[in-house]
Amino acid sequence: MRKPAKIIERRFRFKTKVMLLSLCLLIIPLFLFSYYSYDALKDHIIQEQKEVISSESRVLKEFVSENFQWELSESIIPLYSIRKTNEEQLFLIKKGITQAMSFNDDNLMEIAEDYILEAGNTEKTSTFICNISRPYHGMFVSEKTRNLLESRIGSGSGTTLADIIKNANLELNKYYHYYFINGYRHYLGTLTKLNDYYVICLLHNISEIKQNNDDNYIEKAFALDLVSTISSINRIDPDSTNIHVFTEDRKSIIRKQTYTLPDTLDEKYLDIAKNNDVWEGYLDEMNYACIFYFKQTGWFFIYSINLADSVSALKDSMEIIWIISILLAGTCFFMCSSILRKPLKSLTMIAKTAEYIEHADLTDKEEIGKITKMLPEKSNDEIGMLSETLKEMSSSVFNKAIELLSANAQKRQLEGELNAAKEIQKGILPESLKLPEFSPLKLSALQVPAKEVGGDLYDAIVFDEDRVTLVIGDVSDKGVPAALFMAMTVILIRECVSLKMTVEQIALELNRNLCQHNPNMMFVTLFVGILNKRTGELFYVNCGHCVPYIFSDGKANPIEGLSGPAIGVAPGFDYKSFSTIVPPNSNLFFFTDGVSEAQNSQQELYGEKRIESFLKNTKDREPDRVCSNMMGELILYRNKAAQSDDITILCVRN
Repeated sequence: MRKPAKIIERRFRFKTKVMLLSLCLLIIPLFLFSYYSYDALKDHIIQEQKEVISSESRVLKEFVSENFQWELSESIIPLYSIRKTNEEQLFLIKKGITQAMSFNDDNLMEIAEDYILEAGNTEKTSTFICNISRPYHGMFVSEKTRNLLESRIGSGSGTTLADIIKNANLELNKYYHYYFINGYRHYLGTLTKLNDYYVICLLHNISEIKQNNDDNYIEKAFALDLVSTISSINRIDPDSTNIHVFTEDRKSIIRKQTYTLPDTLDEKYLDIAKNNDVWEGYLDEMNYACIFYFKQTGWFFIYSINLADSVSALKDSMEIIWIISILLAGTCFFMCSSILRKPLKSLTMIAKTAEYIEHADLTDKEEIGKITKMLPEKSNDEIGMLSETLKEMSSSVFNKAIELLSANAQKRQLEGELNAAKEIQKGILPESLKLPEFSPLKLSALQVPAKEVGGDLYDAIVFDEDRVTLVIGDVSDKGVPAALFMAMTVILIRECVSLKMTVEQIALELNRNLCQHNPNMMFVTLFVGILNKRTGELFYVNCGHCVPYIFSDGKANPIEGLSGPAIGVAPGFDYKSFSTIVPPNSNLFFFTDGVSEAQNSQQELYGEKRIESFLKNTKDREPDRVCSNMMGELILYRNKAAQSDDITILCVRN
């Protein structure tokens, strides 16, 4: 049945108030955000501007680094042609010299120097090969060409051709072009790496080209290409962003009124750019710049931006936001005080009731009644729903507390019964194996059940004056059923021993009785042995149980021989007995599968090999210490993994 519209409207009344309150409270975070985020926004805008200028300066640097990109300007087509010709000549020379060197023939090498290098020399060109580590030593056509190594880069630079060969990290199969001045001669030089030890140099005399133009021909031609690149960068604003190109003696290459060198340009910035190719940072508080050095001409490039306009615009916007936020905050506080008065009063009553519930006796009906009276009267909003929920919860907790008290009483009764069963089980097993009638044998056993009671069993019974019966077994289940089955097995074994039965008769009798009275189809793996204390002869049956060991002096030998399946599995089965000799001063070690099948956190089994290794390496052969040391090994192996099965260990010293 649908609720009337008026009830739904009343139901959402408080929800509407909360929505209105939320809208008002948003004004305060907005004010706080605008106030405290000014620096963050300022840093973000500045960082954005810095990233833009870094990106655009990389574009500019890539342009400059591509060997002037002379093909962009028709006024320097001759220089571009010379550059390509130099590359082609060096390619042929490099190929010829490389082939000559590959034959490792001095005569052939001499011919290559005389003819191949000679072919690269004309009236205007000089070709020679220099050693990288010692530029003044190499394969020269003429000694006169040595003075070309003193040629300086560009104008106003002290770097020579020899410095470039020695210090520049040239890459193989690449060509490097430089503008050199040697006295009154001007050269366009091209370098390429021959191998790891030599560099081929080709210098082309362009003095004639220089004479046909004015003194600033190269600079003007380069500036023409540079201006065309600058104009393609849309971000550049002449009012805030400047590009400066100048020589080491502060001679401007691009002569425009806008591009004046900044007053804050420090010499150390130029030194860093010259040594590391690039410097990026603040010239002053508001001017950020990227400076890089062009080695081929010895020119510096500065790409700078003034951040004052962006910061000023941000400040103006934030001031407007602050004024609006202050006005809205006052309205917000007034609305909050009006809207929250009644709901807060109800919430306070609920909070006090919750505090009272923390210390109340929830099993007392009178206390539940007090809690109901403390809660606010029923209302149709969410606070009313919360009040009703607390009332229902108090009543529900009362019922659950009564049930819990009853369950705890049953649990304590069950724990008492389990403890009693544990004590009964302990009473069934031998209280002590250190009895004079076992002498000279020394016996010790250790049992750790996986639950309160377990299904493992062990026993040592005097058979006659010279013989002792040794028993260990493992019932197929765990807990109380296994404990009862174990108790019945121990009682039957003791009765058979009192009747002086042989080991195979004991196995037959046990199998017959347990198969007849076994509604749950349980079974027990069993090892029964009769040990002669004087002769060391051991007669035994192994009914599906873990193979025990005889160990001494670093040796561990299994007592092999399987008599048949576990007791209680196959009615009427004829079990076969075996015999062996236990040497003097040796030990017998019996265990259940809780030892061999102990698992670590990776679910890896401990295994018989580790048991055998432990017995071979054990130094102390006293039975009680063997048992405790074996248990310690299992605890270390399991680490944090839980015990998965009952553990029983029996050790006998002959």
